[in-house]
Amino acid sequence: MNFLVIGSSGLIGSHLVDYLIQKDHFVIGYDINKNQKIDPKFTFIQGNVDDYSLLETTIKKYKVNCVIHGGGISHPKQFVEAPNKIINANIIGTSNVFEASKIAGVEKIIYLSSAAVYGNNKQVRKLKESLTPTPNSVYGVTKVSGEYLANIYSQEHGMDIISLRIPFVYGPGRLMHDPIKYMLERAMKGENIKEDKGMDQKLEYIFVKDVVRAIFLAINNDHANGLILNIGTGYLTSTKKIVSVMKDLFPDISFDLGTGSFGYDEMPPLDLTQAKEKLSFAPYFSIDNGIKEYYNALNDKSLKLL
Repeated sequence: MNFLVIGSSGLIGSHLVDYLIQKDHFVIGYDINKNQKIDPKFTFIQGNVDDYSLLETTIKKYKVNCVIHGGGISHPKQFVEAPNKIINANIIGTSNVFEASKIAGVEKIIYLSSAAVYGNNKQVRKLKESLTPTPNSVYGVTKVSGEYLANIYSQEHGMDIISLRIPFVYGPGRLMHDPIKYMLERAMKGENIKEDKGMDQKLEYIFVKDVVRAIFLAINNDHANGLILNIGTGYLTSTKKIVSVMKDLFPDISFDLGTGSFGYDEMPPLDLTQAKEKLSFAPYFSIDNGIKEYYNALNDKSLKLL
């Protein structure tokens, strides 16, 4: 199959490209940021999701069978002061992806949504897909809009589109700030960690390789057309737990964090019942072995640069 990975230079996209190539598929990467990857099964198009003409031309030229759309703005704290940029990238851009795919006759689309659609919902023990979305950020609103567009294209045009709601993703290649990336990269430089807050923050983290595996399961599923599925771990992890794992890796580094949160919304964990039933998905990486794999990957990269 020929795959178009939109957002191929990002955290999820870059790992997905490698995974699909290993599965002997041809992959077209599409991203506003350059990609230097060289592989006979990979080609790269530098472009933006707001460029409809380039999207349609690319899909037709390479006879794309499946599109994985993870492009646009991928973090709720990006462009907070410029919401029009988020709207243009995540709503207009997603509309362009769906329309170009429809015109070109793409067989399947996997749309990467976000747990941000649930907003700051603390009324339930676990977040189920059946809950009414209550986003409390422009980013979250745009992700809900993408899901609604996916539903319309599925119903009115018979397109096979699956939306995946994903929480905090961590792993090698992450560009945006998060507590794990921050502490791990500082500790690897031999720097002590001192913050006046953050120790009580609890978030649902998922290792990037688990996300990639979930996407591949969705690609190969013929019975989930039009569905929205939670993809996570099903539990929250505290900064205290992360620090404990870090201390095992860096016994000579001090981790001095104050109470309170880092400022991220805290919400209940995702309910994974539907993902298990429809995709047979369950996360493989615990926070312990996920952080250790993350560390090993960064360490290997550092050694190769010596």
